[in-house]
Amino acid sequence: MKLVSSIVRPEVLDRVKTALTAARVYGLTVSAVRDLSPQRHETTVWLGREYNLNSSTKLTINVVVHDDDVDNVVSEIIRTARTGLAGDGFVSVVPVEHRYNICNGEREVS
Repeated sequence: MKLVSSIVRPEVLDRVKTALTAARVYGLTVSAVRDLSPQRHETTVWLGREYNLNSSTKLTINVVVHDDDVDNVVSEIIRTARTGLAGDGFVSVVPVEHRYNICNGEREVS
């Protein structure tokens, strides 16, 4: 098994979820994160002055998949999350030795 972890723009989440569902990936975790990369970041106005936040809001999407499904899942995330602009994000793949179901304690081995 592998953990496929991606950082994407918030506006592409629905497209990525739809593509992953079509690829028969049903369980995923989504969390809001702050991106501190060097590209241009969000600004906000407070008390009439504009401030650079030095970060932008992104989403991290994590999904554990079987080894045979990794290439398909990664290509679907890249295909649907790509806008062609700087800051589109990235995808990482990390090995997972075991996965345990908390409800019944069963262990799934890759």
